[in-house]
Amino acid sequence: MTDYQYREAREAAESLLGSGINPHYSRNISHSQSVNLVSEDLVAGHRPQGKMSTVRRFFCLFVTFDILFTSLMWLICVVMKGDSLEQIINSEIIHYNIKKSLFDIVMMAITRFTLLLLFYALLYINNWSVIALSTGGTCAFLIAKVFVFDWPNAMQPVYQVFLILSSFTLAWSEAWFLDFRVLPQELQAKQILDHIVHHGASERTPLLAPQRPPGVQSTYGESTVNWFSPVETPEHSPRRRKAEEELILTQEQIDEYKAKADEAMHDAWRVLNLQNWRLEKKGSVRGDVVESIHTDHHGKVYRFTGLVDCPPQFLFEEFKNNLTRLPEWNPTILKSEIIKEIADGVDLSYQVTAGGGRGIIAPRDFIILRRTAALGRDGRPAAGEPYCYVSAGVSVTVPGRPPRTDMVRGHNKVGCWVLKPKTVHLQGGKIEQHTVFQWLMCCDLKGKIPMFVLDAAFATVMLDYIVHVRRFASDAKAKGLF
Repeated sequence: MTDYQYREAREAAESLLGSGINPHYSRNISHSQSVNLVSEDLVAGHRPQGKMSTVRRFFCLFVTFDILFTSLMWLICVVMKGDSLEQIINSEIIHYNIKKSLFDIVMMAITRFTLLLLFYALLYINNWSVIALSTGGTCAFLIAKVFVFDWPNAMQPVYQVFLILSSFTLAWSEAWFLDFRVLPQELQAKQILDHIVHHGASERTPLLAPQRPPGVQSTYGESTVNWFSPVETPEHSPRRRKAEEELILTQEQIDEYKAKADEAMHDAWRVLNLQNWRLEKKGSVRGDVVESIHTDHHGKVYRFTGLVDCPPQFLFEEFKNNLTRLPEWNPTILKSEIIKEIADGVDLSYQVTAGGGRGIIAPRDFIILRRTAALGRDGRPAAGEPYCYVSAGVSVTVPGRPPRTDMVRGHNKVGCWVLKPKTVHLQGGKIEQHTVFQWLMCCDLKGKIPMFVLDAAFATVMLDYIVHVRRFASDAKAKGLF
């Protein structure tokens, strides 16, 4: 891996772990939770530039709270007796008696504070032995304290009982938080960072870097040393087509694309209407939900459902006829162009996404074979009034459009936008037609990002996307376009 690729991979990992994301999920790293914990848990366990992680810093703050809270409770207990400060110091500290004084509980808190901050903040150890020693010692002392304390002569036994129980609870809370939160999150963050850095930022990174000492020249030709680098494409091979060149297809290729487009639309319609979808995430707008389902053919598929304040015909015409204008109002799309119109409702397009998931997903480009149509309830082209409008797409290869060397090409397995009319009755008897917007998505983004990280990002990307669709519809309504 070159220095540039190493820096790129590390920046991607830093972005993943340093951004505000939650996600679950790797093919190699097990997971049991859903996305949102990835961006939170990984960020909390990450050590930016070798500094203390957020979750460990919270642990140190909690240990500080322990000593302050215990000291405050002890002070309340002794002040309730009505003694002066000098009398309190004499009876509780100078002439300490285990049967009458509670200052030993404060000393236990001070001991815990000193040990835990020394080993977990200054020495930064990743072992549970010290917390086990402090918690075990505290519990043993408090149990003994209950037996030897002079309870019959205690003036306010409720406060003394609460002080002992508080110290017991805080000691166990510290042990639980360190063992079940701090250590696992830091370990998981380190594993994912190492996974991304060591495996590179994309699938094009070579598996083995050249093993030459610095300054030693290779005795082999450049092409042998850099065997993993792309070579110049021969003139007789399919080459990247310039933007001004028109794509020329044979009739056989056209028929193949048309058949594949119809198949993609029917497949998307079938998956969209499957049963037993599982809730992944709810949006801030009422009714916005992201669901998922596992299919045998495609794996995990996501479905978004939400309401847009505009007629479905308007959105459908915009998506169908003005695809190249998407980047003007949708910042999640960096580039969108039509490669070629195959037939009515069938075209090839090239898109570059802006990434998402708060930096988890880097930009990707796609070659999409798209099929647009008005469908009936049976999912077939509508002869009369349509039940819904569909724009389905699937990734394909196109002559003259090979993957770019500076970008990872994603693969859209199955996906579609479905726009259904919904009549809304407003006050005053006014009726408006809104759109039930459904988005089916199943993408393989390639690269080396663990699958559970992508799970977290997909839900966020879908919820972010609908915000821009609603803003576009609102602006169009204000301009009187519908």
